[in-house]
Order: sequence, then structure tokens, then C-alpha cells
Amino acid sequence: MEKHGDGTQDQSILQKSTRGVTFLMFSQLFAKIVTFLLNTLLVRYLSPKVFGINAFLEFLLSTVLFFSREAIRMSTLRIKAPVSPASHDEFRNADDSETFVLQSVINFAYIPIFIGLPLSLVLVGWQYSNLNEYFISLPYFQLSIATIWISIVFELLSEPFFIVNQFMLNYKVRSQFESIAVVASCIANFSIVYVYENKINGTGLGSHDAAKQEGIAILAFSVSKFAHSLALLCCYYFDYVSRLSRENNFSMRLTKLRASERTLPYYFQSDILQHFKKVYLQLCFKHLLTEGDKLIINSMCTVEEQGIYSLLSNYGSLLTRLIFAPIEESLRLFLARLLSVTSATNVKLSMDVLVNLTKFYLYLSLLIVVFGPVNSPFLLQFLIGSKWSSTTVLDTIRVYCLYLPFLSINGVFEAFFQSVASGEHILRHSYFMMAFSGVFLGSCWLMIGKYKMSLEGLILSNIINMILRIAFCGWFIGDFYKNLYSDTQAKDTSFLLNFRNFKIVSFAAFIIAASNFYLFGVVKSFPQFFTNVAFAVLLLALIIYKEKDVLRIYVQNKNDAKIV
Repeated sequence: MEKHGDGTQDQSILQKSTRGVTFLMFSQLFAKIVTFLLNTLLVRYLSPKVFGINAFLEFLLSTVLFFSREAIRMSTLRIKAPVSPASHDEFRNADDSETFVLQSVINFAYIPIFIGLPLSLVLVGWQYSNLNEYFISLPYFQLSIATIWISIVFELLSEPFFIVNQFMLNYKVRSQFESIAVVASCIANFSIVYVYENKINGTGLGSHDAAKQEGIAILAFSVSKFAHSLALLCCYYFDYVSRLSRENNFSMRLTKLRASERTLPYYFQSDILQHFKKVYLQLCFKHLLTEGDKLIINSMCTVEEQGIYSLLSNYGSLLTRLIFAPIEESLRLFLARLLSVTSATNVKLSMDVLVNLTKFYLYLSLLIVVFGPVNSPFLLQFLIGSKWSSTTVLDTIRVYCLYLPFLSINGVFEAFFQSVASGEHILRHSYFMMAFSGVFLGSCWLMIGKYKMSLEGLILSNIINMILRIAFCGWFIGDFYKNLYSDTQAKDTSFLLNFRNFKIVSFAAFIIAASNFYLFGVVKSFPQFFTNVAFAVLLLALIIYKEKDVLRIYVQNKNDAKIV
């Protein structure tokens, strides 16, 4: 296990996390490219209504998995070995501190299964009973629901393997397996839709039945989720049998542990279990806000609007999920391991990482705000077919681009908060999240229900939600470092002093945006688009010039790591 007081070990954690970002980013790149191509093909076959019900099924699956496993994934990162672990009949190698810790991690990894199985039955059954009769009457719909439930079960069964690899920072393993699962999912989905559309309806073997077509499309989506979860479970199990079980002396079963001869055997460390309970409560409110748009759109918008929003979420947030999500996850792992001991070296390193990541996010967000709204409708119109031509998706995506920067900044700030917050801070955050939920619901009612702003109102409500969450986490970060540094140190290392260059770049971005709007407005041709590309290159060059010192240090550290 890493000794956090050792600067070399801390740098090793940073290097592993940096490599992890690379692995996760390439995995996400592969997954999103494959998914992007699949959606581009399917959108020409499917209607907004089918996209809407598929988004609903995706919401069911993701909700069960989130409430089952997310809190455990975060809590297990804080598990540490006791001072003197002792042997136990069921765990003979407990004197090995690393094995002791890994076994404790695996024990906690069974909690998602205990939570997820009953939760999936309740949530799926409840939502099914409230569905529109039209969907229930579609061919294969009951089979689709059953397939989604089985997918949830398989996904939960793979969780112990996932968590132990996460704790050991085995990013490469995870990236490989998730890529395989994505391929299996996409092949299953597209094969069923394509075969039905071209081999049956396309050749006249059966009359065109709109209801059956929609039922087949929904079944294809469910089977794709089943293929994904099955492939993931098989890959993780094969890896355990062929590698993990030989390299490490631990059991994948629930195993009693004992910290010393004077303590009773236990399955779960009490301090980590208490932390899990507090994190779970906080995540309930976070999920209500993060996924609240789906709850609102399911209750206040039509199925067609649900399909449009699903399309926007897939295309509009492609860059965010591709780049930001791997960085945020690696940041959580890195900070949780690094700041388990708050030495001066660790604190300084964590602040440097946070500042540089925040600047990267801000610069990328600036590029999105300046060039996203004017270029996204022009690019998206080449990706959607005639079935979407009568919808408002091209106008709505311009507003969605303004939401992405808030989504990304909130991601990195909350990743920091989740990594270092104490139980007291987590409870306080939960209360604030409860208040934020009320503000979000109220703004949705006002903008969607009263002023009939539809999807634009939902996006604006999400922006308000993100601003509140960013403000809370920003206050926490400032207070966290203020308490760790002395007054003089705090003045010399102020978080805000590191963003002077961003003000200059922002002014240049404003000039470019104003010129762009004056010359073209919304891009409508390739010459205008390539002019925007030239503007973006100029702004990027300015960013690189202003941050050349930071980039030089990064390159130097990377070269030093290679030499070592």
C-alpha cells in the first residue's frame, strides 16, 4: 500500500492517476465514437417517440445502478489497513495489510447487490404500472422490461470485480473490458434494428407494422444493455480467475475480518460503513438534481420532447462525457488516496492539480461557449434524418451548449468535495442539496409549466441548479485550503490568484465572439464554418501562449518520470 507521507509515493499515485486519465479517456473515446456512429445510423430508422421510451428505460437502469453502487464506490477509496491486523480462520493471510484492505474492499462491494436487487424490483414494477397503455401494448415490450431487469442484475454481480480493480488503480483492465462491453452492446442493438428494417420490411416479407417496428426497436435497446452487462461480467470473472486470484491472496466471497486479537470479527469496517451512510444520503439529493431533468421531462414533456432531449444529451454532451468524466473520476481516486494524510506536500500537490484542472476546464468551456451555439446547429443537421426535420432540436442545441460549461465546472468541484469532505460536511451538503432541489423544481414549474418554455426552460433550470452547486463547492474548497494554510501562505497561494491569464483570454474570446456574431450570426455554410475553425485556432494559440509556463513544467515532470 502507498505511504502517503512519502513524496515519491505521492508522485506515484499522481502518475498512476494521470495514466488512468489516459486509459479512461481513450476508453471513453472509443465508446463514444462507436455509440455516436450507432446513434447516427439508428436516428434515421427511429422516431422521436422511440428515442423517448428508450431514454426512459436508460433512466430506470441508471437510477437503480446509481443508488446501488455509487456511494460504495466512493466510500471504499477511504479504506486503510489497521495498525496490526491479525489472522482469522476464514482469512489466514490477514496479517498482510494489503490483502486485509483488499478483502475489506470486496466485502463492501457486496452492499450494492444487497441494495440493488430489491430496489430494481420495486422501481421497475412501479414505473411499469405507471406507463402509458400504448407502450405496454407494443409487441415484445414485457420482454424488453424483463431484459432490462436481468441487465441490472448482471451489472450488479460484476461490481465486486470492478471495485477491487478500482481500488488497485487498474485503469487499463477497466478500459479494455468496458470497450468490449460497448462493442457487444452496439452490435446487438444495430443488428436487431437493421435486420428487421432491411431483411423483413425492406424485402416485403411482412407488411410494415408501425407498432411492431417500435416494439422491435425497444427490444433491441434492451438486448443491447443485456449484452453490455453480460460481456462486462464475463470479462471481469475471466480476469479474476486468470490473473487477480493468482497475484493476490484474497477471496471474492464475503469474509470475516479481525483488526486485532482484542476485537470481534466483522464484515464491514464501522468507520467506513458510517461514512457510506452519510455519502448515500448526500448522493440521494445529488441524483435528484443530476437526474432531475429526466424526472421533469418524463412528467411535464411529451414523448417526442423526451426523444429530442435524449438526442441532445447524446450529441450535445459528447465532449463533456468524453473528456471531463474520466478526469473527474481519476481526480476523485487521486485525492482520496493522497489526502488521507494532510501533509504540507500532499496539500500543495492537491492544490496544484486542482488549479490546473480548473483552468483547463475553464478554457475548454470558453471555447464551447464562443463557438458551440453558432456552429452546433450546422453540424447537427448533417447527422439527423428527415424524421427530425420538423422538431426544434436545431434551435434547442444552441441553448444546450451554454449548459455544458456549468456541467463541467461542477463536475471537477464536486469531485474534490467528495474526495476530502468529512461526515459533517457531507450532511451539510445534503441539506443544501435539499434546498437546491426545491429551487430546481420551482424553476422548472415556472419556466415549463407557466411560461411554456419546454426544453429551453428545463436547460435554464439546470443552469441555475449547477450555479448553486458550484457556489457551494467553491466555498468549501476555499475554506478547506484556508484552514490548512497559515494566513501568509493562504495569501501567497490564493486559489483566485492563479487565474489572471484567464481574464485576458476571456476578453479576447469576447472580441472574437462579437466579431463572429456580427459577420455571420449562426453558421450556415462551410466557408463560415471554416472561418470559425480559424478563429478557434487563434484563441487556442493565445491560451497556449499565456499558459506556456505551466505546460513547460508539465512536460518537464513527465520527462523526469520517464527517466526515473
